[in-house]
Amino acid sequence: MVICTPRSGSAWASNWLSTDHTLCLHDPLWRHHYSELDSLESDKVLGVACTGLALFPEFVNKHPARKVILHRDPAEVDASLIAMGVEPLGKPWIGALDRIVGVHAQWTDIFEPPKARHLYEFLLQRPFDAKRHEMLVKLNVQMDFEKMKPDRVAARRLFAEFRAMGLAP
Repeated sequence: MVICTPRSGSAWASNWLSTDHTLCLHDPLWRHHYSELDSLESDKVLGVACTGLALFPEFVNKHPARKVILHRDPAEVDASLIAMGVEPLGKPWIGALDRIVGVHAQWTDIFEPPKARHLYEFLLQRPFDAKRHEMLVKLNVQMDFEKMKPDRVAARRLFAEFRAMGLAP
């Protein structure tokens, strides 16, 4: 699991951590409730790079997956969100990443080979592919929000949970 706020490299990390042996789903909560993640089928080892799971620390901390938590200055995150025409993070995110148990790193560490090697090998338990990493660092990988199609049932269920927790109006 890679857990982070939005605009902190999750789409890039999802690409980086998807290999011939692994499939790293990017922001799966738009299509699946977190309780369903372990029932998803694949012929590869499944992982997630998610910007929503930090709001469910009990689930994440109980899950047996290895976890990397990527931190980015909240002011930078908010500036990036606002530039996209999206609301800033808000109260639910204050301290959210700090409640997750795992390896904490700066979001930029995934782009720096020595630090990236440590994170990659920790998460995948496989040798770091330096050549692939070098190639990917040159790419700007981001979600295309115009093409993203959330599952309406999953999104409604998630937002109902947010409301019940006092995280959404």
